[in-house]
Amino acid sequence: MIANGDWTTFLTLEGEKLLLVRRKHVLVVILPILFASFCTCLFLSASFLFFLKIFFSLPLFIVTTLLIVSFTLSIIAKTIIDWYFHLYVLTNRKILEVWYTPLAAHIISDVLLDKVNCTEVDLRINGFMNELLDMGDIVITFDRPTHQEEFVLSDIQECGKIGKFLTQQLIDHQVKDQTQTIWFKRHTNAILGI
Repeated sequence: MIANGDWTTFLTLEGEKLLLVRRKHVLVVILPILFASFCTCLFLSASFLFFLKIFFSLPLFIVTTLLIVSFTLSIIAKTIIDWYFHLYVLTNRKILEVWYTPLAAHIISDVLLDKVNCTEVDLRINGFMNELLDMGDIVITFDRPTHQEEFVLSDIQECGKIGKFLTQQLIDHQVKDQTQTIWFKRHTNAILGI
């Protein structure tokens, strides 16, 4: 399926051009890893107090420590793998979300741009820290009056830049098709009709 070692041919159809591939912001991975590490330190401290101070048993302390560390490493590995294999792909003909969890599940969501009647691109930046990190959600709504079809790219770094890029790509697609209306709205209440 992959011709000449080019992995983009695996994601695209014939005549399709790959425009953008993005993952969630890396901070989405770092915070759960820090939380798991903090909880591990708490459990190891409790294990130390219980097995070496109250009920002295060095073998039980070693076994408990190994179990806690292996459990934490498993959670951290799953978090990293889930983040790494969750991609948002934009081509000149479709928007695709690929979410693959090895040995568990995979989800592929796509929207063919040829079938879109109305498009609106909204940016959602929640909170001061997300504003500083330029991290937010890009919500692409198809057939806006019914609010039925929303495609969300969540926790994307440089969401303003990516939102403008998506809007430009949808405008270029509209010019070719001449049947779509495109709206771009920043997280403020200003709406730009194009």
